[in-house]
Amino acid sequence: MACRGLVLVVVCALLGAALPSGQTPSQSEGVAVLLEQLEAAVQAGDRDRFAVLFGPAVPPDQIQQFGDDLLRSDLLRAQVRERDRVPLDGALPGDGYRLVVELFAETARRARILTALIDVRRPSGGGPGSWRITGTEGLTAVEGLYRLAVNASTQYSAQNLTIEAEDLQLTLQEGDVFLVEGDEGVTGLVLLGRGVMRFAPAPETEKGQLRIFSGGDTLTAPFDTAFVRVSPSEYEARVDAAGLAPVPLNPRQLRRAQDVLAREGPKSFSLDLNELSPDVWYLLPPPGDLLAEVRTRRHGTLTYSRSGAQAEDITLFDRERRRTIALYPSAQRLAARGRSYSEDDLRDYDVLDYDIEATVSPERQSVEGRARLRLRVRSFSLSTLTLRLADSLAITAVASAEYGRLLHLRIRSQNSVIVNLPAAVGRDTELTLLVAYSGTIEPQSVDAEGLQAGGQGQDDAPLVTPERSFLLSNRSFWYPQNPVSDYATATLRITVPEGYGCVASGAPRTGTDVTLRDLLTLPASGTSSVFTASEPLRYLAVVVSRFVRVGESTIDIADDDRVRIAIDANPRQQARGRALMGSVEDIVRFYAGLLGDAPYPSATVALVEDELPGGHSPGYFAVLNAPLPYTGFTWRNDPAAFPGFPDFFLAHELAHQWWGQAIGWRNYHEQWISEGFAQYFAALYARQTRGEQAFVNMLRQFRRWSVAEADEGPISLGYRLGHIKGDTRVLRALVYNKGAAVLHMLRGLLGDDTFFNGLRHFYTEQKFQKTGTEDLRRAFEAEAGRSLERFFERWIYGAAVPRLRYATSIGSGAVTARFEQVGEIFDIPVTVTILYADGRVQDVVVPVTEASVEQAIPTKGVARQVQVNRDYAAVAQFQRF
Repeated sequence: MACRGLVLVVVCALLGAALPSGQTPSQSEGVAVLLEQLEAAVQAGDRDRFAVLFGPAVPPDQIQQFGDDLLRSDLLRAQVRERDRVPLDGALPGDGYRLVVELFAETARRARILTALIDVRRPSGGGPGSWRITGTEGLTAVEGLYRLAVNASTQYSAQNLTIEAEDLQLTLQEGDVFLVEGDEGVTGLVLLGRGVMRFAPAPETEKGQLRIFSGGDTLTAPFDTAFVRVSPSEYEARVDAAGLAPVPLNPRQLRRAQDVLAREGPKSFSLDLNELSPDVWYLLPPPGDLLAEVRTRRHGTLTYSRSGAQAEDITLFDRERRRTIALYPSAQRLAARGRSYSEDDLRDYDVLDYDIEATVSPERQSVEGRARLRLRVRSFSLSTLTLRLADSLAITAVASAEYGRLLHLRIRSQNSVIVNLPAAVGRDTELTLLVAYSGTIEPQSVDAEGLQAGGQGQDDAPLVTPERSFLLSNRSFWYPQNPVSDYATATLRITVPEGYGCVASGAPRTGTDVTLRDLLTLPASGTSSVFTASEPLRYLAVVVSRFVRVGESTIDIADDDRVRIAIDANPRQQARGRALMGSVEDIVRFYAGLLGDAPYPSATVALVEDELPGGHSPGYFAVLNAPLPYTGFTWRNDPAAFPGFPDFFLAHELAHQWWGQAIGWRNYHEQWISEGFAQYFAALYARQTRGEQAFVNMLRQFRRWSVAEADEGPISLGYRLGHIKGDTRVLRALVYNKGAAVLHMLRGLLGDDTFFNGLRHFYTEQKFQKTGTEDLRRAFEAEAGRSLERFFERWIYGAAVPRLRYATSIGSGAVTARFEQVGEIFDIPVTVTILYADGRVQDVVVPVTEASVEQAIPTKGVARQVQVNRDYAAVAQFQRF
């Protein structure tokens, strides 16, 4: 049953145009009458009324099968909606269509949504009532939608009732219990009374985070209310029903339990069915999963989740403060896959290319967009797919070039949308998805995945108000995207109000680059810009502000490649922007020289006003904050404050074009591959342009903050460092500064040639991919010809700071340096500096890789003094014997 013109129909529908079917009102009415008759037959469960809706050529067994899928005797409500239609091949104009139809079927406690392709025809000369179904195909269903309710007939009294999950124990010492039931049985409990929550994570790293949150390795928190969701199949195993005694119903307690379900229930395992149903419909937790919303007296409501769908399936979360307290794999998950994992393992499909048209209003903080996603299926079979899109953005239409308009459902409070396909598709199938959406959206601050110094506010109001800028990037979810980020090419057409400009992911099209489509889609008002990303990107971003183009150039880099440089600045920052051009060119050349290329053919710096310095660097451009004077903030006591290196933020953000964009990270544990590398490359540029002392000053700050914040956790915790306390300085101290220091120590152990060769090989092999610490380790081991397992284990996955005792002596013709490690053994390059009587200085790196190391260093004159770690390269605590 092939159909023609489908892509055109879909695009016209999304753009609000009339369907090009040539149908008359009577023809449209006839199809509507047929669907009304179908709805009535399904609602009544009447097979006879159902069967007469089919044409005589439809085989009886097909009608029987379709009826078995649709008809039930206990339906309370049925709703049939036409999503899309296209003309049928072989039918006269207006006499046949293929319909995408959705049926919502609701019983007292359960619902499902079925999607089918239905062919309908009208006999030649027939009236509106003569339309019949001539074929069906591709029936899929969203099953397992449940209406949950507190059992209002039974109340239980509990004494020391215990519910357990991995590392969690909830004990209701005394109180009341109400059961939450669905069609499959008990799927939840409401606990009211005096109870204790005990959470004791097994991993040492998580114990450290719990100490920061609660002061101990185990959280013991009294609670007065808890809402627990379980799989009905596991209720009896998880709950000792013998501990529940029926008691007379207390209406006040029942209302409390119902309020708990109404408040806590929709936060998880619930769907928004849009126009199909105004009610809250729930999913059942799969076997093995458990969710507990626990209202504690001291910490507010804490959420424990064991979710097999997540790579790290145990979570403790503070919803109100939006703090992740614990996040780690269960013992079963860890045994099955090991510590290292890639978030790509959770991806059902790859997005190959985005084509986005968006109108962005910074004043209204709104977006109106249309997105086309070309994707390829990774799963063995896929009948529904999930998109990530901000909850505040309403979807007006979803369609595909293959199936027309599609059903979409919102997952509540998760910035997620489920799209239902009318037929399951197999692995490697390519689909084109089109989404129209609009709404308000909060701009993203640069520190969501960027670098911004932490400021300390003062009471006085700022003398100068910064020019507003509106950034939409990876944490905004401003366009429909894969829930698991992946590399894709893109075209962005961005329209902004008059007086505003924008910089976005991709090379800007100008002059002869402009296509016919660009001209045809020019807006009636505002300013439109087109950006093309021919090289793959991890995510797409746009920044809107009042911009002035202050500089353009094209520079030659390695292997005859060229990079187009542009600088856009807020009006008051034009002079500062023009002064940046030379630094931008030098930095791009320097990094390209170290790694062999520049990953993207253009780089635009958007200079925006802000109260604090900082920046954010999506592919193809970087946002750089220009801090205004007298804003009432100071940032000197910050890991990112390097007063002797004014180009630091620019150098760090431009380094992200290589580290963080061209080289991505597999999961948040690998964030240091972005931030630590960008920090170290900024330090290398400081040495290149400002000399050795500027470099040593940065190493000194790297070491100081690494040691000071060591108790907060290992580098591998990524964004979670400082997250519980809401102190982003911890993140910058460890992921940024310690990450950079670790790279410098690795360089000290391997030597310059081995280190930079290994770095180039790693970059070349992993370019436009997401990578991890294990890949980096293997690249350096291949270059060095030796194991580096302990080095990375201690420095990336461990939080301890090595302790060294040392002694030095000046002898005849040699200086002797002796080191002993106290506690765990690290691999540490320690610089021993010999100061000679004639003023010369000699640095020698001593690799301290054993519990005790002694090395004699031949002298080149009369040695006057010996210093240890004068360059601050070793992140360690030193004490003389």
